[in-house]
Amino acid sequence: MFTLLLIISLYYLLILILLSFGIWKLKKPVSAASPQGISVIIAARNEEENIRTLLQILLAQNYPRSHYEIIITDDRSCDRTAQTVEEFRIQAKNMQILSIPQDQQGGKKRALALGISQAKFPLLAFTDADCLPSKEWLAEINRHFTGSIDFVAGYSPLLSKKDNLTLRLKNLERVAIFAISAGGMGWNLGLTCTARNMAYRKSIYENVNGFSGLEDIPSGDDDLMLQHLSRHTRAMSFMFSQNSIVPSNDNKDLGGQIDQETRRASKWRYYPPYIMMGTALVFVYYLLLFVALVLLLMGNLSLYQFLSLILLKIIAELMIITTFLSKIQAMHYLLHYPLAFLLHLPYFLFFALKGTFGKYQWKN
Repeated sequence: MFTLLLIISLYYLLILILLSFGIWKLKKPVSAASPQGISVIIAARNEEENIRTLLQILLAQNYPRSHYEIIITDDRSCDRTAQTVEEFRIQAKNMQILSIPQDQQGGKKRALALGISQAKFPLLAFTDADCLPSKEWLAEINRHFTGSIDFVAGYSPLLSKKDNLTLRLKNLERVAIFAISAGGMGWNLGLTCTARNMAYRKSIYENVNGFSGLEDIPSGDDDLMLQHLSRHTRAMSFMFSQNSIVPSNDNKDLGGQIDQETRRASKWRYYPPYIMMGTALVFVYYLLLFVALVLLLMGNLSLYQFLSLILLKIIAELMIITTFLSKIQAMHYLLHYPLAFLLHLPYFLFFALKGTFGKYQWKN
């Protein structure tokens, strides 16, 4: 058992070392770039409480108004989302609102596809209605689309009225996911990303026939789409600057949070084989670590052997996390790593199983 665990631990370490190098491989963008045309696409469903603030930010972007447009697709909202957007559209020449009728099948990917079909610019940028990008967000996206770059993603932390320990732990967990995303992009591998802060060329979207094959999956307009686009993507980039960060409001109750984490884990079954295999091995690794703890308590594994396995895991994780945190200038997150280390193993195993075999509720 120890030999098997040691082999898998070394595999885990090797993968995270490679991803850490991937982060360093990402090239810094040029300090200034000629403005390119950007279409900002947002799918909104019952977002009247959030959409106003987002539109105010988007209309105040430090980017030539003639070089970007805002397209909001109202996905069968039952509140005043459409009316709120219309109030802004009347005053903004570079904004339009599209609607999916109540009697038609909707869903976020269908709403996005409708918006993209009306986009007139070559670059497509995406965020969510409850997000708060900076006024330099589009300028940062533009800076990264140079040469052969076809896909750009960025960091998106959670915000809450209460900056408590739970929020910080959730953000540290997401830091790890963003680090994997950035590391993969350094090797031109589309592993994962978030729809709150990403952009790609319309041409590669058209090359894969849009969301074809993904329409009936409840989520995945971000990571599954990235994997879908990967074979047509010449190069990728990740934005690390403070101006590129897009915070998102974390206003879900416990039930909503559980549904969200279950939904995220449920997408595993739709991943390409090489990603499925990698995540399956991580699941087995975490499960065997739990078994090792049981064996330690039973006296069938020495404390030295157990601690050596734990040390390898800590080294691997701190390597990639600190690499990413140094890039986004947020090293203070490391203060919560010891507690996160203890909680993440049962957390990961629980949602991996629940996402694979359980059910969840989500917008449809």
